[in-house]
Amino acid sequence: MFSQPRVSFAKATLPYPLFAADFDPYNRGYLVVGGGGGESKTGVPNRLTVLDISNRASIETAAEIDLSRDEDSVQSLGNLATKEGLITFAGVNSSRDAQAAGKNEHLRSFEISYPPRKKQKTEKEGEVATGTVKPLGQRSLFRPAKDKSETYQRVLRLSPAQKRDNGSKRIGAVATGMARDSEVVVFSATSATPSDADVIARIDLPEGDEAADIDITEPEQSEFSLVYCTDYDVYEQTYKYDFGSKKTEKTPKGPRRIHQMPQPDTDANIKARPKFRSVRFLNSQNIVALVNKYNKSGAELRVYHLYPTGPATALLQKSLPSHIKSAVSMDICALDVDKNGDQQVIVAVAGQDISIEVYTTNYQRATDTFSPFKSYMTLRDVHEHQITKICLSPFYSPTRAADAVDGADIKQKASHPGPQYVRLASISFGNTVVVDTLPLAPFKPKDKHSRYVLSHPRDERFWTIAYIAIATIMVLVTAFLLQSFTSGFSGSSSGPFSLLPQNVKNYLDQPVAAVRAVGHGVESTVSSAIEHNIPTAVPGAGRLRDLIATHLSHSESRSKALVVRDAGDSTDLSVDVHPDREEYLKADAKAKHWEELSAEQQASWKQRLVRAGRWAEGEGEKVLLGVLFSEYAGLVGEAAGRAMAG
Repeated sequence: MFSQPRVSFAKATLPYPLFAADFDPYNRGYLVVGGGGGESKTGVPNRLTVLDISNRASIETAAEIDLSRDEDSVQSLGNLATKEGLITFAGVNSSRDAQAAGKNEHLRSFEISYPPRKKQKTEKEGEVATGTVKPLGQRSLFRPAKDKSETYQRVLRLSPAQKRDNGSKRIGAVATGMARDSEVVVFSATSATPSDADVIARIDLPEGDEAADIDITEPEQSEFSLVYCTDYDVYEQTYKYDFGSKKTEKTPKGPRRIHQMPQPDTDANIKARPKFRSVRFLNSQNIVALVNKYNKSGAELRVYHLYPTGPATALLQKSLPSHIKSAVSMDICALDVDKNGDQQVIVAVAGQDISIEVYTTNYQRATDTFSPFKSYMTLRDVHEHQITKICLSPFYSPTRAADAVDGADIKQKASHPGPQYVRLASISFGNTVVVDTLPLAPFKPKDKHSRYVLSHPRDERFWTIAYIAIATIMVLVTAFLLQSFTSGFSGSSSGPFSLLPQNVKNYLDQPVAAVRAVGHGVESTVSSAIEHNIPTAVPGAGRLRDLIATHLSHSESRSKALVVRDAGDSTDLSVDVHPDREEYLKADAKAKHWEELSAEQQASWKQRLVRAGRWAEGEGEKVLLGVLFSEYAGLVGEAAGRAMAG
């Protein structure tokens, strides 16, 4: 139950950089990608490619089309399903000359026909079936630019496809990029080549703002809610659209700002606010936003609850791992809903470090709440170069076997459909596309009508409890060690250990006392070893230090005198102990303490001490303090005799 995620992946390299990607809206095993070198003479093509991803271990090219190298590359795309394939909308800028003339047909349409699927044992070996991609038309939905700015279609988003018996009519939205006067255009996506007659709404953005991302949901049939984010604001507007009469009812009349990034302190840089990077609907009343912190200092996921009127309420906030300094793309996949309205949502985020974080959150309809984000897995070094976009395939509840006829006395074993998966696609500036396959499992294995999950809440609870248990054990062990090596257990009258019986406290103190004794013994041994292993110049060094330790280290020995004197012509020095310091000083007026000697005398005595092996430079001058130094050789016996006579 707690095994590692069984994720498989496939990778392919195309001959051009990739900027846009979208799955078949009904999961028929295809992914459409686009990009290119743009309007240049580099030789890098502009291309739209249909990839067959039905095999989890490989990616094959099913169809593709070369686009003009005199125009921009594909920057955004979205797919509508047809019986034989797709209608793909793509954002492609016209040439610079056409834009200078005030004409930029940025919205392109292509008809994709899928190749026939391979049939086992019926196709000739080596025969490869391919599909076709045909251009259908090109339109300009944006107002003509008032200046020569290189306005392009930064964002294209379609409402999610719905599996209905009467079909699924969808709407779309496009947003400008690098425009002086930015706008968002909402249009009916029922035509292969949308025109001005299909425009549902035009949204003018404040000067200097542009939509960083857009998402659309369909709470009820023909009722759509659109949300978009700029750097610092999130807006929402709802449209009831009659596809027959092309009439629109907007709520409210203009987009409402549901959240604004708080302003920094008055003394702070006004640009130091976090910025919204992406936004997605979790369901019809809740959104998740991807936020990049100022100066590439990290990224966050934030969940907001939308109300019919007024601002949104922040529900959750999740800081992404520290290795993600800035996030580049996000997408979500809402799994199927059970009869109680509960479901799990997958959230994937790509970072600037070419990594992808995959999270799950569980929605409970009864409380209208989401659980904290749970990390499912981290994908590192997914590509060799910068990730430009990630997307998750949609998921639809699979068809189940029919229930037993009423009254039939048959015990049926839970029979689930075949394995279920969610695909995670990522593309890069380095021409690569990677598709990871995430395995799903029934939430209730014994119920064939069970909803599916990527990360089981039972596993999440287990790991949460495990983390808490480990942290608790670590705290208790730390407290035990601190208590044992400070005051012990026997005398503790406060804290958790005070609740233990006295005999238990005494027992716990026994090993601690033994450890303390060993510690003190080791300390004494180490100290002695250090003292006796100071490097010396000649054998016998350290004798002066040993005499001091033996005769002058105790308080009752402070009246004694340790005298170092010259032994005449010999290179040796005489070191003797006298019982009365004061009596000796009266007899030897030339005897001086170390600190009373001049610098020249100290240098001379050091040389003689080292030469005689009585002292070493490594012992320092501290050893010589309190020692008497005398030049009078014949005084020692006389002074000693007086001291002994009384």
